[in-house]
Amino acid sequence: MNDLHNQLCVLGVKWLRAPASLGGPGCNIAMSECQAADNGETPDAIGFRNVGYEQHTVLVEAKTSRADFLADARKPHRVDAAKGMGDFRYFIAPMGLIDVAELPPKWGLIEVKGRSLKVRAGHVLQPRRPAPHYSKDYEPWRHPANKVREMSLIVKMLSRVGDVDAYQRELKVARNEHARAARDYERAYERAEHAERVNFILRNRLEDAGISANLDEMTATLRARARANRSSPLPATS
Repeated sequence: MNDLHNQLCVLGVKWLRAPASLGGPGCNIAMSECQAADNGETPDAIGFRNVGYEQHTVLVEAKTSRADFLADARKPHRVDAAKGMGDFRYFIAPMGLIDVAELPPKWGLIEVKGRSLKVRAGHVLQPRRPAPHYSKDYEPWRHPANKVREMSLIVKMLSRVGDVDAYQRELKVARNEHARAARDYERAYERAEHAERVNFILRNRLEDAGISANLDEMTATLRARARANRSSPLPATS
């Protein structure tokens, strides 16, 4: 695999993870060049999104030449779209390599120039529906996807991570510790606010009584006296 193809795959994963505010599909998980257990399709990049009412996958295929792009249509999982992965599918290619007019039905296009990306077609460009829904109608871009193969790919990737249950238990402990620390911080903050209110009331009462309320100065004086007492020699013993 050449360097340009690898670069496109890396950019594809980065785009898959990008939120809608940055022009991406906001996938929770994204990976590149991972083959499913059945040794079939190997996506150049694929992302999985599960947020609210949106549960779908997004496939990105990297193309570095016209010959590579034209040959893609002859793959078995392209001839029969239901055999392929990705509810939504995109080509990612250098700018000018692929024209929007020659895209297969329901395919999107991401153009690359240097390190910058521009989506020319695809489901992420769909406008939002009016209130009260504000959702997007993705159906014009949706493909029939091979969910068994997608699940196989996820299982294969998780098996490479190691003991997933151990990680889950560690995350649970970390979340509990974080929640406990947050509660401790909240209690400490409330105590500090209470002390500040008490301090304010005491200052006002001291001022009303004609007593200096410069507690900082009084504290400094007491500390100076304490240091002087510690540094003075002990009285001689007989």
